[in-house]
Amino acid sequence: MTNVLTFKVEVKGLEDKIYRVIEITDSKTMADLVYTILATFDTLAYHLYKVVFNKKVYDSFLGEKEFRPKGAKDARKTYLNTFDFIKNDKMEMKYDFGSTNEFVITYICKRPLEKGNGRHYPYIIEGKGRGIIDDISSFELKEIVDGIDKLGYSKYYYTPGYERPIKYDYRYYDIKIDNILLKGLIEEIKDGYEE
Repeated sequence: MTNVLTFKVEVKGLEDKIYRVIEITDSKTMADLVYTILATFDTLAYHLYKVVFNKKVYDSFLGEKEFRPKGAKDARKTYLNTFDFIKNDKMEMKYDFGSTNEFVITYICKRPLEKGNGRHYPYIIEGKGRGIIDDISSFELKEIVDGIDKLGYSKYYYTPGYERPIKYDYRYYDIKIDNILLKGLIEEIKDGYEE
């Protein structure tokens, strides 16, 4: 039987300002959960990642074997239904090891998948705050967010990909648009990491 797992994913240090509550089926892999996180938090998804749970590392395994942490498992081959999650279990995810962004992933619950809803997932059921900015750390992002809160407006511009600069204001997040774009973005990210 396939189940739907619910996780709360928060940007470390900004837990009350930038987070998502994600539903995903347990027939997906740890990598699929990561791709969902990268998609919903507006990343360019061009950096390595790792997830740590119960002192075990699950990673993207894209580099040479000698650079891989000893005992690390391939997130692409590790299915979520192999874990016995307990309510409030926490995982830590790091993305971009040069300007590290850190996420706290908290397991909330599971329920049986309703027949006919398999294509519905993954899905964002709650969220707050726009995503992160690639190539800056969680610490630097917190400084930007704190600056926006202090001024009441944003002075920070960034360039997503090769586009023209746009203003970053963490306060603007549209869950409806996020869910419309989510599955397509996940597929693009998956292709980028796995093809």
